[in-house]
Amino acid sequence: MADVSEIPDDELLGRAVKSCRANARKGHPHPRWVAVMETFGLGSTYAWQLCRRFDLDPDEMVKR
Repeated sequence: MADVSEIPDDELLGRAVKSCRANARKGHPHPRWVAVMETFGLGSTYAWQLCRRFDLDPDEMVKR
């Protein structure tokens, strides 16, 4: 039986970053870094850096 503990933390974090969508701007496009900032409770600089860490464009427009 598979167990979530077998998935490396870095992979789980990457999945979470890639699937972030901001709640505050529901239905309206916004930069990915805004969604990461809201999801993880980070400031804008750290949110931007977290996007880059997983090879994502922080300025890519996403919407919920």
